Order: sequence, then C-alpha cells, then structure tokens
Amino acid sequence: MENYKYYSDGSVRKIFSIGYEGLKTLIFYQDGKNIFKLVVAKEDDPPIVIEKDITRAEAFRLMNTRP
Repeated sequence: MENYKYYSDGSVRKIFSIGYEGLKTLIFYQDGKNIFKLVVAKEDDPPIVIEKDITRAEAFRLMNTRP
C-alpha cells in the first residue's frame, strides 16, 4: 500500500485508513472540489484496488462506524 498513489489535479489528503485481514480501506479528500474518494485495496498477488466517489455523509458514516 505504500506504493499506491492517488493522482488528481489538486492537493489530496488521506483522512481515514483502516486495515483488516489483508484489506485496507482509505478515504481521500480533495479540498478545492470537495471530493471524497473511497479506496479499498488488497496487497496480495494480484493486488486489487477499487476506487469509488462517495458523498461527505457516506465518508463520515464510514469513519464513525466501528468494525
């Protein structure tokens, strides 16, 4: 996951990260456009990366949910 980079046309920051049994869930936020991006990644071979645009409400719901 250290090699994974999220590219966009503005500054993006990771605001949430949690891992469980080989899966890692991250939420990125882009200030200028108020965009939230959910990323789910699996580091095994082959690696799997899933990206999805989410709303602010969905992002905060995920961050406040306990596993």
